[in-house]
Amino acid sequence: MIGVSYPDPYAVEETLQLLKVPWEWYQPGRQYDVVLARKADLPGYTGNLIDLTDNDIFEKICELLNVGRSHLHEPLSDILLDQLRQELKKYCLLAEIPPAPWEHPYIMALTHDVDVTSVRECRLVTAGYAAFQCFTHGNIRAGFQFLLARWGIGTDPWVLFERWKTIEEELGVRSTFFFVPRKDDPGMRAHPYRAVGYGIDPGILHGLTRDGWEVGIHGIDNWVDAETGTLEMAAVGNGAVGNRTHWLLFDQESWKKLDEAGYSYDSTFGYNDDVGFRAGTLQVYRPKGTTNIRELPLHIQDLGLLGKFCWAPVDQGWEKTPCLHLDESVARVQCQVIVDYARKYGGAVTILWHYENLTPPRDWSGIYSELVKRARADGAWVTTAGKAVEWFEARRKTTLTLFQDTKKITIRIQNLNLLNEPSLQVRLYIDPSLISHVDGEYERGDNYVAIRCVQPELSVMLR
Repeated sequence: MIGVSYPDPYAVEETLQLLKVPWEWYQPGRQYDVVLARKADLPGYTGNLIDLTDNDIFEKICELLNVGRSHLHEPLSDILLDQLRQELKKYCLLAEIPPAPWEHPYIMALTHDVDVTSVRECRLVTAGYAAFQCFTHGNIRAGFQFLLARWGIGTDPWVLFERWKTIEEELGVRSTFFFVPRKDDPGMRAHPYRAVGYGIDPGILHGLTRDGWEVGIHGIDNWVDAETGTLEMAAVGNGAVGNRTHWLLFDQESWKKLDEAGYSYDSTFGYNDDVGFRAGTLQVYRPKGTTNIRELPLHIQDLGLLGKFCWAPVDQGWEKTPCLHLDESVARVQCQVIVDYARKYGGAVTILWHYENLTPPRDWSGIYSELVKRARADGAWVTTAGKAVEWFEARRKTTLTLFQDTKKITIRIQNLNLLNEPSLQVRLYIDPSLISHVDGEYERGDNYVAIRCVQPELSVMLR
């Protein structure tokens, strides 16, 4: 058994939700395989100790999850967890529920922010700029189509829900669409340009959810006011839903406001001007000071990757901030780096492709389709944001205990949701050649065996 002595319960509990192994709070007099603590907190302790004095993994991960870092291009939280995993294996037989479903190396969560739903509703300057960009890139026809559509003539190039559904039907996936709850309102503490020109059409919402897509809120003021957040949530129906705040506006009180308002998850914690790991992790987690809300971090945003600039708040107002603006071939490499980390550590890669970016002047549909196809070829579970969060929530609710004698290892999983799909798995870190029989479906890995969790007790017989 692993014992833990540490003054910050949240930091311990959340870290050990991410590294889902058996553990308990240290009790004097109990025998432990190893204890995690700062040496000064356990004077006189003579057993195996992973001393946190000079490498406080709990503090580091807590800060990453709740404060984050700018321009972080590796999942530092997950790397720290793996370092801890390797240390624990030196002292005890380790079992873990990894952050990847059975037979899937990782999850990919597909999302779209809906900032427009047609050219006709846009400001003239927006339609004009889109047309200008088309002309600049030699697409004269598309440029005139924007101008004509703005005045109600011809086909509207930004009426795209059916096209999105067709693309994703052909890819065999579903996604989440985040809708702005109020028309012509930029919100508090926001640039006037943040306002959108559409009102939510219940028929569109119904058509999406009927056919298996998910809808959520692209919040305006929910990040600063819980009461307003509850009203905004009602714009897409009753009950808790997910949120991604428009323009990714966020402060350190935002998670608490969203939690108070009743949102089930948030997916705002990411970059407008970059791609990567603001929270240092690919996993869903509970922010400090909250109860029910979960954060699904954002990793790849089309505008951060391919766009020219975004609006960023500064002390005296707003300023244009450069995005990566990568060539598409370089962008593919950048995305693959993130996906490769997911293959190594598990978790969920969260993708944001804006609703309108299927057509000139920013037709980035090819890269989107390539990302999805690659994930499916990898065997990833490609799904909506909400279903990804639900899977992690089922994992959070379980607890794991391990019993060993000479010839048998027994793994017990409490609160296992047997209806959860795809299934959880247990990874037992043991030389597979030592195993004679496993009571359940399993696969041999490199110095571990993975067992599908379809029953609350698993038995592993040894040679």
